[in-house]
Amino acid sequence: MNFREILERLTGGRSAWPDGTDAGPGNYGFDIALVIRLIVSCLMFSAALLLRSIPAPWPTVLLIAGSLIAGYDIIAGAILAVLNGKFLDKTVLILLSAVIAFLFGAMVEGAALILLFQLGGIFIAYAVGRTRMSALDAVFCENEYATVLRDGGEDRIPSADVEQGDRIRIRAGERIHCDCVVVEGTSSIDLSAMGDTSGEILAGEGDELLSGGMNLGGELICEVTSPSKDSTAAVFYKNVEKASASGKVLPAVLERLMGYFTPVVCVIAVLIAALLPLAMQVSVAEAVRRAAVFLIIANPCALAIAAPLIRLCSVAGAARSGIFYGDCTALDTLSEAGAVAFSKPGTLTDGNPKVVSVKSERMGPDVLIKIAAHAMAYSNTTQARSIIAAYGGTIYIDLVQNFVEIPGGGVEVTVDGIRICVGARDLMTVKHVSVPDADLTEEYAVYVSIGDEYAGRIVLSDAVRPDAASGVSDLARCGVGKVVMFTDESRDSAARAAASLGIVEYYSEHGVKRTREAIGEVKRGCAAGEKLIFVGSSECFNGTHTDADADVAMAGLDSLTMPLGTDVTIVGGLVDRLPLAIAIAKYSGKLILTCAAAVMLVKLLLLVLGFLGIATMWFAVFIDACAAVGVSLASILAFTGESYSK
Repeated sequence: MNFREILERLTGGRSAWPDGTDAGPGNYGFDIALVIRLIVSCLMFSAALLLRSIPAPWPTVLLIAGSLIAGYDIIAGAILAVLNGKFLDKTVLILLSAVIAFLFGAMVEGAALILLFQLGGIFIAYAVGRTRMSALDAVFCENEYATVLRDGGEDRIPSADVEQGDRIRIRAGERIHCDCVVVEGTSSIDLSAMGDTSGEILAGEGDELLSGGMNLGGELICEVTSPSKDSTAAVFYKNVEKASASGKVLPAVLERLMGYFTPVVCVIAVLIAALLPLAMQVSVAEAVRRAAVFLIIANPCALAIAAPLIRLCSVAGAARSGIFYGDCTALDTLSEAGAVAFSKPGTLTDGNPKVVSVKSERMGPDVLIKIAAHAMAYSNTTQARSIIAAYGGTIYIDLVQNFVEIPGGGVEVTVDGIRICVGARDLMTVKHVSVPDADLTEEYAVYVSIGDEYAGRIVLSDAVRPDAASGVSDLARCGVGKVVMFTDESRDSAARAAASLGIVEYYSEHGVKRTREAIGEVKRGCAAGEKLIFVGSSECFNGTHTDADADVAMAGLDSLTMPLGTDVTIVGGLVDRLPLAIAIAKYSGKLILTCAAAVMLVKLLLLVLGFLGIATMWFAVFIDACAAVGVSLASILAFTGESYSK
């Protein structure tokens, strides 16, 4: 075992004063060995102060021994920090302050400093741990036990022991234990605990169920398709925990502040020790003691505690509303959102257009639908899927040749040797196909030509989401001044949809590929400092990012186990979740800065009191610990949804 390993073992693998980033779930900082050490140290400290019969130098010996027992991990941590080049680490500052106190005769104050620092660390660790667990427990949607059907009977076993292929019984009022498929029974399932607020779903034989949902109705017999550790509920929990610790946890302004605060205060401490005896009638010992108070206040941990906890509470609170941030950077980006671009299909609309009418020139409507379905067989657009679904028959793929897809326009193909075009009116114009005025419509339509002659039109309808208009209007209250809409519909249909949603700027006849290409142009048109947020359905991304500052996907719960690679995922497709996501991000940033400002105010007050000689070292560490506990408890405000609208 080398010297570094010895030091790490002496520190016990724990930080002498938690900063919020190293307190994992369930870790409340309660260390029985540390508690015993502090009790022994307190007894020695009390004996040195209260027992007048103890002759010198034993009181001093008791104070030094008590400090070593209580703070040997601080000493080890300080040496380790110096070896790692962290000369302004909290342990270094505290140890230096304590040593100065002992050297200049303030032994009681130095011993009290060590004791209070360690006691404060316990309270801070407990507050940090409790806050973390309060947030994480609220998104924990797994059952501890499951009822497994085996050998004609039932076994009640831990959910973690359920294996793929097992059959489980889910009674009314129970959460779904694992991802599974219904074998017997019918019931209503509520997925709101998983953030899907789109409403209850009816599940029957053959339907897939995701873990974490609540069985509201009858009893279900299900076959497990994924063990508990890999289930949707487990991924849901892990994503919340991971997102709060990924990316830039500390806002840039706070990171810069912490980078300057400690060095500046330490320099001031040195100047006080050197110049105060010359400028004022203060002894060298008193000047050094006041400088030591400055070193204690230079400890930046109270500043660093708030941000990670507020991030966690924000991410957890958002997840309960169906909003999943990829990391902390996504929170910061959405907090600065000034423009939002929607890809209309699947976001502002249901994304599943239906064929509502067919008008044919030379054949029956069924024949026209059949021809259009064959022509669009290789296309993956929403129109193609809708037309193929409306046809519902067999597609003879060997008849389809020379398939060409024009982004935002349609398709050109040869079917059984005949050239067929299906797409927007502009495609007909490019192909020199004349569309009768009577067939021109403001509705969402695709036109069909066969052998360079017009054959008819197919009118589609993609229902606008009920909350789309209100969701778009709410963006203005979140500071979004520009809303853009992309759609693969015709100009007239796009104009009508944009007007109904209150959107001024829109791009028509833009499919997925063309929309992605146009995002950069929209971003360049944004004002300086404005962040552009692009919102699309899952098929807009396919694991890649656009040129927007942040990508937001409207998707289902299955996207948690099959990540889309976007910055934010909104489950359930509710448009009003986007303004909420921006509001949460803004509130999170404001709360971090508010807590940091409160801590700075306390520190500045202590600096003034320390300079005037009013604040003692133990008083400074006690008040600093109180500030750290306070901001850790205040961070839970980020979890309450009521706060986001304020």
